[in-house]
Amino acid sequence: MSGISIQPAADEWVIEPRGEGPAAVARDLWRYRRLLRYFAFRAFQKLYARTILGWSWIFIRPLFPLLVTSLVFGSVLDVSTGSNVPYFLFLVVGTSPWEFFSSNVMWGTRSLELNRGLLSRIYLPRLILPIAMVAPSLLTFLIHLGVIAVSFVYYRWTMGVWFFRPELVGWSVQALLLAWVLSLGISLWTSVPALVARDVRFTLSYVLGFWVFLTPVMYSLSTVPEEHRWAFALNPMTAVVESFKYGMLAIGGIDPKQLLSAWGIALLTLASGLIFFSRAERNAADKA
Repeated sequence: MSGISIQPAADEWVIEPRGEGPAAVARDLWRYRRLLRYFAFRAFQKLYARTILGWSWIFIRPLFPLLVTSLVFGSVLDVSTGSNVPYFLFLVVGTSPWEFFSSNVMWGTRSLELNRGLLSRIYLPRLILPIAMVAPSLLTFLIHLGVIAVSFVYYRWTMGVWFFRPELVGWSVQALLLAWVLSLGISLWTSVPALVARDVRFTLSYVLGFWVFLTPVMYSLSTVPEEHRWAFALNPMTAVVESFKYGMLAIGGIDPKQLLSAWGIALLTLASGLIFFSRAERNAADKA
């Protein structure tokens, strides 16, 4: 009969195939946005589960390596910072964005593995998992930030110099965002393979262990011979660390070409990672 349409009852569910494309992914993420908080808290719970010292590790893990590295490179080897900035402050500022990046890569890689029990039981946008895994990395970064703040006050009191340059802090924020984009892109490539092969996680830990030495975290870029600078320019984390140092301490400088190159690499990694992840995650439940 014309003019009459039958609408589904209010308590009926209409099951439709999931849409394709970036718009559909964005709608899914927004619809399930409250799960971000749930999985972020779940990551916190798994952070130091079944450990004797428990949450004390939150402070031990970032602070102990800082003290040891500062002693070896700052006191024993007397590595130059290329400025009047004390080595410990130089180190903690350089380490902060690197630790945020590397921690986010490792947690993002394990995001599906740690939640494999849920993947075959309920539907949720799998992309939420690597995004939510930024929570433990952000916590570690905030601890580093606290150490930086205390160091600023300490050196102002002992040396009479205020090293912090608030007018440049936007460069540090930009560097942190760049580190997150790059780490998310990498983890989108590694999280699905890591479901079936722990080798992915082990390989990444070795790669990051070598990568940090090719990034000016523990030393100044100015100490690198000119003929080798091109290799550091290819490393997107060089721009991240240098930008963060510049925004916090006003040392070094911003190389526009290197920064644009780093953003290009990060965005390309993220875009290709999204394409790979959206195709591979459809079989993630079977692999779990």
